Amino acid sequence: MVEKNTSDDIIYNWRNELKGHSSGMKVVANSQALKFKNQGFNKDEVIELLSAENFDLELATRVASNLFDSNSDEKAAVEVPVVATKYSDCAPVIERTLQKLSAKEFINKLTQGKHSVVKVDNKSYESWKRLAELAKKNFNARQALHAELKPWIEEVLLNSVMIAEKNDNNVKTASKNKVVVSLRHGVAEVDLANGTSTSEKFTQGNYELFGLADEFMVKAADSLSPYERLKRALKD
Repeated sequence: MVEKNTSDDIIYNWRNELKGHSSGMKVVANSQALKFKNQGFNKDEVIELLSAENFDLELATRVASNLFDSNSDEKAAVEVPVVATKYSDCAPVIERTLQKLSAKEFINKLTQGKHSVVKVDNKSYESWKRLAELAKKNFNARQALHAELKPWIEEVLLNSVMIAEKNDNNVKTASKNKVVVSLRHGVAEVDLANGTSTSEKFTQGNYELFGLADEFMVKAADSLSPYERLKRALKD
């Protein structure tokens, strides 16, 4: 695994390289816009903040519109690494899922089934549902939801890494973007470009809705160099 500082340097250098051309500039602008939105800024404020960071006003407006306008023809970019390593990697995906689903659907996806991310009883289920309802409308409640979710999400990520580290693996290329990962307890096809796995845990645990990685994805990502991982993560 790469040391954190080295990884940060790679990200910094790669993003500077991206800013050297128009499509790369759009990726970086999308990334910044999403961060501002997650901090609670509205569309107009995001445009102003992007402009203050020397992004072209036309690009800033287009990126903000893609992010805030539900009828936009373009899909706004979500900055998530190929394989999440910390809660902040998952937070943008979680917020998009929260807005897309009803509060009840969101909590059901989070808590139900053999591989559920959060383990609850009936009483705590109702508490989670009320919090999700508030979080859909209120920034402070959304921050509270993140605080409640963080230890659960980080436990899932840690377990995926620990299981991956304990297993010998065989990674074979299946197609341009997909690999087949064989571990002692099973086989799964991983698509690192889209951040998906065919494992039972990933599909039944609704990992894609929350930006999570299973052990098969961890192994697949470890088979790539950090630079290649970053290029795939930032692919437009």
